[in-house]
Amino acid sequence: DEPKQLRSNLSQDTLKHLPDILQLVNYTLPFAIVQRGQTFPESLATQYEDTFLFDSSVQTSIVLQYFCSPSSALQSFDQWIQQRLLWWRKYASDPAQISCSELETLNENTSRAFIQCQFPWGQDNVEEIISRGSNPVSDLQETTKVKLQCANGNKSYTPHLIECSTVLEHCLMACLCDAYTESTAQTGKKSLPTELNIFFSQKLNLHPKIAPYKLSIVSSSKSRSNEIQEVASYLNKDLRNAGIDVFHAKDSLSVEDQFIRNDMMGLPYTAILSEGTLDSGTIELRNKDTTLKEKIHLTQLKEIILKNIDF
Repeated sequence: DEPKQLRSNLSQDTLKHLPDILQLVNYTLPFAIVQRGQTFPESLATQYEDTFLFDSSVQTSIVLQYFCSPSSALQSFDQWIQQRLLWWRKYASDPAQISCSELETLNENTSRAFIQCQFPWGQDNVEEIISRGSNPVSDLQETTKVKLQCANGNKSYTPHLIECSTVLEHCLMACLCDAYTESTAQTGKKSLPTELNIFFSQKLNLHPKIAPYKLSIVSSSKSRSNEIQEVASYLNKDLRNAGIDVFHAKDSLSVEDQFIRNDMMGLPYTAILSEGTLDSGTIELRNKDTTLKEKIHLTQLKEIILKNIDF
């Protein structure tokens, strides 16, 4: 028996579903197929001359294959490049660090471009958009002996393939490097000498949409802590049921220390419960980006968080 070869990408595995999908859509274009799975690539040090610091033998790949008519292929290719660039910039802390490489022509039928991010070690590729022409579909048709032609009136044609591919681990690295910031400020303590009167802070400026947790719940009161914890548990459950991921840590850190920890974790918002919450239902909502606190009623919390993370 011949040894099985581990797949280095998802392109061929995804393309083999084309005959079934064409029947499903009644041979009507355009449409797309998306697949995610583990791949076992060659060394990243030789692939596209990437300079990623890590070189894993296993990675999680995502590929989108878009099929269109040859007449619309050029326009569709340009649109996919622009849409992918806009997507990356939308969720970046510094959109100026996201760029698109120059269009590269590999052969008569194949062109590609890369979405590139700025890393501590320089610019690197994080996504490939490639126009493969009609050859992959023609080759599949020849192999499977299944008709893969689409019709437009009396004319039939072979679908054109545009492919977007990326690696989840690379996306994660790009998001973390983009979001991580360091800053220093004066502590305001006059008792300390100048060289020690400096506060060093670290933040993850993650976009609210991709932040693992959207909100943290903290308590600023110790006198009625049991009652406040009951309210916090209720809010935690209510928000989670609405699809809002909540970080509810029951620890002994001060409120300010919890703010620092939440900023380092990239939590967009912190809800501060106090005795006023028990008496009048009011809470303070702190924004990580501005560090400003807004007084709201706890019944407004869910609506405000959903509105601010869903954009």
